[in-house]
Amino acid sequence: MITIGDIFPAEGEFLAPDEVVVTYDGGVPVAIDGETVSVAEAHRMLSARGEAQRIGRRETRAALERRACRGYAIVRLVLYDGRITVA
Repeated sequence: MITIGDIFPAEGEFLAPDEVVVTYDGGVPVAIDGETVSVAEAHRMLSARGEAQRIGRRETRAALERRACRGYAIVRLVLYDGRITVA
């Protein structure tokens, strides 16, 4: 599991784009980067990683919910410099 301290850069360092793989089952996020998580954990993990890239919690939550589908899906999100894109 990734700890919060491992996400944020040291003073003066820049972050590379952060690619997050979200697995959905029945429209519910069930895994982040292959690690099984609860919905609450998925929101917390994506929010923390988004904040490290200057992305607000609202934006990360919306991205997580917007990508949900009715079936099973794997979605790659790239977090970088205040933006979220689908890879």
